[in-house]
Amino acid sequence: MMPREAEDEIAVTVCICTFRRPSLLIAVQSVATQVLPPHVSLRILVIDNDATPSALPLVETCRAETSVPIGYRHAPGRNISVARNAALEDASTPWIAFLDDDEYAAPNWLGALIAARRGANAVFGPCEAIYRDGTPAWIRAGDYHSNRIALRKGRIDTGYTSNVLIDMGFVRSQGLRFDLALGRTGGEDTMFFHRMYRKGGMLTYANDAIVYEDVVPSRINLVWIARRRLRAGQVYAKMFHDLDGPAYRRATWTSLFKIAACAAMSAASAYQPSRAMWWLMRGTFHIGMLSYVIGLGIHQEYASG
Repeated sequence: MMPREAEDEIAVTVCICTFRRPSLLIAVQSVATQVLPPHVSLRILVIDNDATPSALPLVETCRAETSVPIGYRHAPGRNISVARNAALEDASTPWIAFLDDDEYAAPNWLGALIAARRGANAVFGPCEAIYRDGTPAWIRAGDYHSNRIALRKGRIDTGYTSNVLIDMGFVRSQGLRFDLALGRTGGEDTMFFHRMYRKGGMLTYANDAIVYEDVVPSRINLVWIARRRLRAGQVYAKMFHDLDGPAYRRATWTSLFKIAACAAMSAASAYQPSRAMWWLMRGTFHIGMLSYVIGLGIHQEYASG
């Protein structure tokens, strides 16, 4: 019988895709200082999506400050799907994790993801937004910048790359890749994990595997949040169009009703501004779905920068 220690051995590569963000240094440091069980071996891989290898000096700084192996891959293109696919190609470990370059992980983050992996092909954790002083009350109440998994009919059928552990054996056996067409719009992760689900992948959630994001001022406003919700609706409509015909057909005739219902609920909640804004943003999501159904393109969130 194989010893328990050998059964539990696991090698993980934490992949951080980056594009001109000095916060990469904090992200890498938070991974390098993870509190891990002795049977876990850790590697970090930074994937630089800039036209020039601009993140390399930060990577060299990180290498000098830690004994954790840090790999570097220059994957130019200003297309996040190019960077994420480079991570899939370069990572040689059975499991990989993704963390965004503007996030930092709690000390037990990776250990919590690993502990929840049994029987799963992807394990997600929450991303908690950290709001600065002066953030409007309606934004704090709605918490629009945090990422958490929402169950649909009691199951998880998609997810995100801001905090996830992925079974690379399943990814390779199913030929999963990130869609290049969504690399400048965002939502490539939504599509990727729904494809995983449709191919029989098991998606699960670890509540205690937490990462944090300090929300920058440029994102603390109605325009940014509304555009993000609009784009999310467009991506979901595309996801249904490509992978779930019945759901797409339902969306084509229910979107208008949902938009009207959200508008009515927002108006009815006018005495409670934070709640009214929540309904307004929910309606914006359905406007995004409808806009895709009628033939409008997906908003290119990452087209510039």
